[in-house]
Amino acid sequence: MLEARAFEPGFLRRLDGLVLGVQRARTVREGRRALGRVHGLGIEPESFKEYTEGDDLRFLDWNAFARLDDLTIRTFRAEREIEVTILVDASASMGLPRGDDKLGMALGLAAALAYVAMASNDAVRLGAFTAGRGGTVRVETTPLHRRRELYPAFRPFVSALRCGGDTRMAEAVGRLLLERRRAGTVILISDFLISAGEYEQTLRLLLGARHEVKVIHVLGDRESTGAYPPGHYRVRDSETGELCEVTFGASAAEVCRRRVEKLSADLAAFCATRGIVYARAFGASHFDDIVMREFPRLGVVR
Repeated sequence: MLEARAFEPGFLRRLDGLVLGVQRARTVREGRRALGRVHGLGIEPESFKEYTEGDDLRFLDWNAFARLDDLTIRTFRAEREIEVTILVDASASMGLPRGDDKLGMALGLAAALAYVAMASNDAVRLGAFTAGRGGTVRVETTPLHRRRELYPAFRPFVSALRCGGDTRMAEAVGRLLLERRRAGTVILISDFLISAGEYEQTLRLLLGARHEVKVIHVLGDRESTGAYPPGHYRVRDSETGELCEVTFGASAAEVCRRRVEKLSADLAAFCATRGIVYARAFGASHFDDIVMREFPRLGVVR
C-alpha cells in the first residue's frame, strides 16, 4: 500500500526543504480575508503608529524619538501557530478500482503533508470519515502533534484505516466543526465522486467556520483515464449497491475521461471563486511527482 511510502526515511528527507503554504497572521473582516496586523515580537517589521497610553513601551521607536521628539510604536507582522487538520475521505469509493490504491495514495499524501506542516511546529492532526449504508457518519481524528519526532505516531492511524460506506461529506464536516476549534487550515482529500451540491455545502461549511481550505482531488490511474479492458461488465455501485450493465470500449473510455475532466473543472472553478487552493492528484503512479512538483507549483506547499 502506498501510504507506507510516506514513512520511508529516503522520501522524508526529500520533504525536508518544503513548508506548508498557509496564511499565518490573519484577521477576519466582513466579506473578505486579510493578513492581520499584530503588536508584538515578529519576524517582519510592518508599520508605525502614534503612541497612546497603555501601549507596550518595549516597542517604542527610540530612533524616531531621538530625531523627531515624537513617540511612535513599531508594529510587526507576527507569525502565529496554525492548527492543521488533514481530513481523508474513507468512503467505499476510495477503495476502487482495487488495483489503483486510491486510498493508499490519499493517506500517503495526508501523511506527507502532515510531515511538511510539522516543519513549522504547527499543531497537526489527521482525520478520516466513513459511514455505513444508511448508518451514522463516523469521523475519527488523531491527537494533535507539533514536533517532527512525533511524526511516527501517525502511522498506526494511517495503517489501520479501511474504506466503507457512502460519501456523506457535508455531514462529516459538520460533525468535525462541532468541536468548535479555533480557525486554522483544513486540507480535504477525496475523490469527490459526489454531487456538486454536496461538495459545495461542505466547502461552505469550512469557510463559514473561518478555516483556510485546501482541496486535494484524488483519482486512480484507471478511473481517470478510462483504461479498463474492453468487454461487457455487470457493475455494482460500491456505496449504494445499485447494479448496472456496462459495455466498455474506446468510446466508453472517452466518455469516462470527459466526465473526469468536467468533474475536475467544475470543482476547480468553485474553489477558485472562493479562494480555496485546488490540486489534482490523479494516479498513484505519479505520487512522488505530485508531492515534489505539483504541490509546490499549486501553492499547497512551497
